[in-house]
Amino acid sequence: MKNLQGKTMPHIVLENINDTKEAYEAVTPFAQKTDGGILKVLDKYINAKEETALVEALAIENGVNQNFFIQLSSKKSSLTVRLLPLTDPEKTRGVKTIMAMVAKQIKDTDEKISYGKNNLEEFLLHA
Repeated sequence: MKNLQGKTMPHIVLENINDTKEAYEAVTPFAQKTDGGILKVLDKYINAKEETALVEALAIENGVNQNFFIQLSSKKSSLTVRLLPLTDPEKTRGVKTIMAMVAKQIKDTDEKISYGKNNLEEFLLHA
């Protein structure tokens, strides 16, 4: 998954889940203090066909606020957690940590769900 500049976009594939609504329901808003600020999931939205969900998030790090959306979308037997390209925040530690925490909330709902392809391994270990 690459953006326009050819850089790999952060993403996490969850295996053995293809129900966007189930993933949407697993996500719970939270706020977590960090050394330099706060990480929050504010709200969540799902489209009428229940194929795509958006998670509204805020990362405040060292005085810089970034509002962005994490997109949840399902394919066959997996679900991808990625940044919504329209909001394209700077890929800071806080942004990546929130993505990992959202993926973990979904994974923790069912022991059959596992982490598949991702480029946030370091963040998943601490989520």
